[in-house]
Amino acid sequence: MLSELLTKNPLILAEGAIAEQLRRMPEVELHPTLFNTPLIYARNAIKSRMTALYEEYLEVASAADLPLLLTAPTWRLDARRVAEAEVPSSINTDAVKYLCEVRDRYSSRREVLVGALVGPKEDCYRPELSPSAEEAADFHSPQLQELAASQAQFLQAQTIPSLREGLGIARAASGLGKPYIISFCAGPDGAILDGTRLNEAMEVIDQTVEEKPLGYAVSCTYPSFLNSYPQGSLDRLIGIQANGSAKDVTRLDGSGATTAEPVEEWARVTLSLHRLHQVKILGGCCGTSAEHLRRLVALTRKPPHSGEVSYSED
Repeated sequence: MLSELLTKNPLILAEGAIAEQLRRMPEVELHPTLFNTPLIYARNAIKSRMTALYEEYLEVASAADLPLLLTAPTWRLDARRVAEAEVPSSINTDAVKYLCEVRDRYSSRREVLVGALVGPKEDCYRPELSPSAEEAADFHSPQLQELAASQAQFLQAQTIPSLREGLGIARAASGLGKPYIISFCAGPDGAILDGTRLNEAMEVIDQTVEEKPLGYAVSCTYPSFLNSYPQGSLDRLIGIQANGSAKDVTRLDGSGATTAEPVEEWARVTLSLHRLHQVKILGGCCGTSAEHLRRLVALTRKPPHSGEVSYSED
């Protein structure tokens, strides 16, 4: 289904960082290791806050008549963390089910897909802590297998800081029967945080695993960081979930303050990346909200002579 969406549509929307938006709400307390996921079991207004964030993205996509990718809050639900947190062992499957129900209550549109996330084993901003490819495959396999057996329509490794961990995840995801995406963290120089150039990392994984990823993405980065890549060098890059700030993400982490560029500027540079490298899946990460996607959509609706892309006749 995701492959078909990519073939048929020039632009696909993706959600922003739900956990980061919840973190900015003073009334919300996130789990120390699982973040917002345990909220799926809550029976109070806090769960409703999380649901409302997903619904905002559904509203934006519906109003724009564009496909939308949502991802269940499974980013930190590896077997080790789940066991240590003493939450239900079914939490991965439960998180996917929760988001499918949110989607189905809001819309019956076939072009809203629900995927599931896996995150890095260690700190996503410290590539030196990343496991080897072999260790990563072993570490991530249990969660990937569980998610592949769930209602998730695709799998996505998010904020991966090194080639070796991305390769290990690809090995573990290959052959599970679900399309999967490897999404790396990239720094201001456009390289993955371990220093590997993005085009080189994609080539290594494609040449190594039996079942290639459906495509690659970058997350927790800023679109202009990829300006150094010549046109045609990122043909396998299909998505970005961009930070609201153009600062180095390793300096933003733990800063305690939310910084962001103007929404209009974020939308402009995101669309510039879309035009240069035909990156189809556009969404937000830290420091963004549904308003960023609204502005992005508005820019695509401008007439061609304005200098922006337009899909208003599709």
